[in-house]
Amino acid sequence: METKAKLKILIDLEKQNRLNAEGCLACGHKFNLGDEVVLARGKWQGFKFIHEGEAIFDQGSDVYYERKYYQTTKGV
Repeated sequence: METKAKLKILIDLEKQNRLNAEGCLACGHKFNLGDEVVLARGKWQGFKFIHEGEAIFDQGSDVYYERKYYQTTKGV
């Protein structure tokens, strides 16, 4: 449970400016101030910030996954 909290942040102005060049890889939208985002694995390499609503937390691995990627790989 401790890992879950460490991976979640709120978007502030600095993070918004830095992350919006790429935007949310899960939904394609830009980040807004105050959005809750998480570091997640997906079809991309490594971890990327995505909107929390687009993510699923896997307790077995203590990692967030992009919802569509998780459903495809885990067969859910």
